[in-house]
Amino acid sequence: MTVLTAEATTQPMSRYFYVLDYAVFHARTRPALAAARQARSFSPCQSLCADLLPAMRGFRERFHLDEEMLIAQVARGLSFDRDRWRLLVGEMLLVSAVEIPEIETAPETWTWLLAPEQRGSSPPARADFAPIQQALFGSRDLTFGLAVYRPDHAGWNDDGDVRRLASYLASVDVQQWTANDLAGLESLADDEDRAEELEYAREWLADLVDLYHLAAERGNIIVCEVL
Repeated sequence: MTVLTAEATTQPMSRYFYVLDYAVFHARTRPALAAARQARSFSPCQSLCADLLPAMRGFRERFHLDEEMLIAQVARGLSFDRDRWRLLVGEMLLVSAVEIPEIETAPETWTWLLAPEQRGSSPPARADFAPIQQALFGSRDLTFGLAVYRPDHAGWNDDGDVRRLASYLASVDVQQWTANDLAGLESLADDEDRAEELEYAREWLADLVDLYHLAAERGNIIVCEVL
């Protein structure tokens, strides 16, 4: 697995998994962003942003980014507004991530196979997510104090969630799946489409299993975001 993700052709939006250090996130990142939002000032984030400058420079070089990032501007005393705060959260997730693995996903297909009770229903509230959806979208909203970061597009799994979901994903036997299990999935027109989708779903679930297994071993948390 490498860095960043290119979504499958059948999935138009990009899905990112930010693997984060538990201690750094809980002791520094989350409190600083919560305090900044509550105070309507970036002052609580300045020292953290200054500490992230070396990682930010490495990130910009790796992805050939010319535009200055907000992290550098906040370190110099940028004034606060809510849009900037949301962008800063996104930058901190990117820059502070231990890993951003490249994983293609098949949310509709995996939900069809692993959460059949939700076939044909409207997307559930996060509290009602099946385990496969929790692994893809996060078990809980990503909150910083009272502020929720991109509630319809981002969620996260704490270390306990990661261990639980790693165990769940490891228990899935993809060899039990058949193309007939995908009958009725409207996005697949015929038997050939179903057979191809089944192989795709099997192949990439293995990478999702590896992601959660390694994160569980290291005690990491995982933030899931759709862009």
